[in-house]
Amino acid sequence: MQEKVGLNIKEAAELLGISKQLMSQLSKQKDFPCMRFKRRIVINKQRLLEWFDDKSNYSIRY
Repeated sequence: MQEKVGLNIKEAAELLGISKQLMSQLSKQKDFPCMRFKRRIVINKQRLLEWFDDKSNYSIRY
């Protein structure tokens, strides 16, 4: 069985070690690597890790 490419909010939050609420807020950012299908959000796992690595030097406030 292949590894999942797309993650839901809960899975992505667990991967980064943050809350689901914070992940939901991050998914609203313009450059966040996700797709929206009506109310469902699918996050590209590989691009999430790249996005996180790229943003590691920044401070994002919520």
